[in-house]
This record gives sequence, C-alpha cells and structure tokens, in this order.
Amino acid sequence: MLTASPAPHATAQNGPARLDWLMAASVAPGKALHLALLLHSLCAARPFPAVRLTRRMLAGHVSRDACYDGLRRLQSEHLLTVRRLPGRSPQVVLLEQGTDQALNFTPPVLKTRTWGMQALSQQSQL
Repeated sequence: MLTASPAPHATAQNGPARLDWLMAASVAPGKALHLALLLHSLCAARPFPAVRLTRRMLAGHVSRDACYDGLRRLQSEHLLTVRRLPGRSPQVVLLEQGTDQALNFTPPVLKTRTWGMQALSQQSQL
C-alpha cells in the first residue's frame, strides 16, 4: 500500500507564532492573511525569516494570482520585502512591523518574579 508522504515544506513549527505580525497581516484584504500564514509557517523553522516562494510551495494553498496580490498588499503594509528577478521565484523576507529589520521568531524574555527567601525578606523589611 502506498502512502502519501508529506510535502517537504510541511514541517512542524519550531517557535511560537508572532500574533502581532499575523494581526497586522489580517488587515490586508483578499487572501493576504492566507499567504501570511503560509509564509509565517515556512519561515518559522528557518534561522533567517526568508524564503524563495515557488509554485510547489503554493500548490493547494493559494493560487498564483492571489499570491502576487497578497505579496503586494503585505509589502504595502511594510510586513515583508520581496526581491523579484526575471524568470525567478520571488524571494520574500518577513519584516518587523513598520521597520526594515528581519522578523525575530524568538520569544521575548519575560521578567520573572522572585519567589522565595529573597521576596520574603523584602516584604519583612517593609
């Protein structure tokens, strides 16, 4: 019995989703959010948020026309930059909102509260 192997781009996401970036992408009309979700999942597993967007990656997700419209709309929202060369697939780099810096998928460092003897000693001094 033959089983279908998963597509090479269908990998598990290694990091947390950047909800702020996805919410900014949801403002764009059309299938821009669909494309943003696809790009986000493709770039999350890479060390740098850049991907060469081929037709094989789009197959079954977004049509070619909707892809190019979505790229244009997301680029106008300053969420990504696209490098286009004649006869080549577009190279897409996800950007931080409103900046020219590449999107960072690492979670922010949260300040932790110290619980224990140090916190108790600070309370007793008050």
